Amino acid sequence: MSQYLEAEDKAKPTGMSEFYENAPHAGPSGSEEAAHDSLHQEVLMAGERQEKLTFFVLLLTTCAAISGLCFGYDTGVISAALVSIRNDLGHALSDTEKEWISTSTSVGALMGALSAGALSDKIGRKWVLGLGDVWLIAGAIVICSSFSVPQIIVGRALLGLGVGTAAATAPVYIAELAPTRFRGALVTVQSICITGGQFISYCIGVPLTGEGGWRIQFAIGIAPALIQACAIHFLPESPRYDMLRGHRERAIETIRRASSSSSQQYFEAKIQALEAVVAVSARFQEKYSFKQRLRLLVTQSKYGKPAITALGIGIFQQLCGFNSLMYYSATIFAYAGFDNATATGLVVSGTNWFFTIVAMFILDRVGKRRILLCTYPGMIAGLALASVAFWKMTEETGHRLVEGSVYPTQWTNMMLGMMIVFIAFYATGSGNITWTVGELFPLEMRGIGSAVLAGGIWAANIVISATFLTLMNAIGPTPTFALYAAICLLGLIFIFFCYPEPSGLSLEEIQEIYKYGFGVKRSKEIRAEHKAAQAHVRAQAGTQSPASAADEEKNVANYA
Repeated sequence: MSQYLEAEDKAKPTGMSEFYENAPHAGPSGSEEAAHDSLHQEVLMAGERQEKLTFFVLLLTTCAAISGLCFGYDTGVISAALVSIRNDLGHALSDTEKEWISTSTSVGALMGALSAGALSDKIGRKWVLGLGDVWLIAGAIVICSSFSVPQIIVGRALLGLGVGTAAATAPVYIAELAPTRFRGALVTVQSICITGGQFISYCIGVPLTGEGGWRIQFAIGIAPALIQACAIHFLPESPRYDMLRGHRERAIETIRRASSSSSQQYFEAKIQALEAVVAVSARFQEKYSFKQRLRLLVTQSKYGKPAITALGIGIFQQLCGFNSLMYYSATIFAYAGFDNATATGLVVSGTNWFFTIVAMFILDRVGKRRILLCTYPGMIAGLALASVAFWKMTEETGHRLVEGSVYPTQWTNMMLGMMIVFIAFYATGSGNITWTVGELFPLEMRGIGSAVLAGGIWAANIVISATFLTLMNAIGPTPTFALYAAICLLGLIFIFFCYPEPSGLSLEEIQEIYKYGFGVKRSKEIRAEHKAAQAHVRAQAGTQSPASAADEEKNVANYA
């Protein structure tokens, strides 16, 4: 394996040297050579796989992930609210009004996500999180005082601005602070908070189904946003952003606190690699305006291919139909004849939350690509069997869900069970991994790239939230859920060809892989290099015999 890699290295440039060689600036410099050397030296590769999780990193992740809690609560609360509003806005809500109230949050989130990228590159990640809290608080206040449909739509749009800002910024902030080997798990904390917020909103919605209870539900959402808005003042900025803005000492201090358990040799190598990458990024941002950088996503393949991967993962996550359950599960279960539709909806959000937690423990260990390839078939099966259950359920009602009808228990139970199966596979894979794909963008494009990703996600979310009830009425539940299953099949094909394996790679190394198509093969090879380097360091340190080290290197091909 080592001979193969040596031959490959002679045949074509590897690592950060490719990034510098292809970056839109003048030829190579001393800092670029330093980045290449430091990135590929064995101490850096092995050190990344031996980093430990510190209390400092956990604290920062928790504070940043409050954005996810707000995100989840404010998107999940609408399911119970749509059932309990009744005539509080002057009349009973029509299906079209329910769609507009749900969709308005997605429209606001789209605008918030697109603006967050430029803002996070200009004023920093943490202050954009604070701005999102302001929108969340303002939106909740408007909703709580609403007495008409237009007013609540405006309030939901303001909430959406905060949700979109959080979705675009929090994962980037966490990823740029996290140790390489824990990055996937720590970004998943954001997903756990999202699904936890949704579960909490359902729990609160069960007892607050009486008159005016929906106002209390939205008012409760102010509390976490207010807490984070206060905590923001005590958080450090992302070290990569600080370094980019010339605050070198501040960045080094943050990295030192985040890597306090690492060796001094590894710490110095990490700083050296980061400084070289940031130097290139700084020159890049000085040369290209915001509009020019957006254009580069289309005209430069090294930026366009990560954008295609990220948007594909995000759009398929939304179009698979999960959010139709998150927004309308209580409505679906009410039409299906369940006695307490909101309480039944707890099964949906509870399953989502539980398997999000499961994903945190396996994400980096198993690998994100492998998890997606294993979970998408389960999503397809769950949706397909749910469509079968709907078909058998609604045989006597013209294959439509009709409120007040009584449906066969065995088929309603099967429908609910298949939704649980779908959600379990969704939460383990797509529901989590989508929020980590911002890591695929190079540093100089990460803010804009993450914003474009979040914008694509929310644009697809608008399609789902604005059409679900219309589709259910027009073609019925069976074709609707069969359509979602077909979309999942297309998503599986896309992942197989276009999604590389980022687990175990540093953010700087991820920049390399898109020089080799979509980087699927190259990402595996770099992970194998890491494993071989770690085995070599162990052998040199005396913790492993040379023979066992050789055996481990022989297994690298299987690892890749």
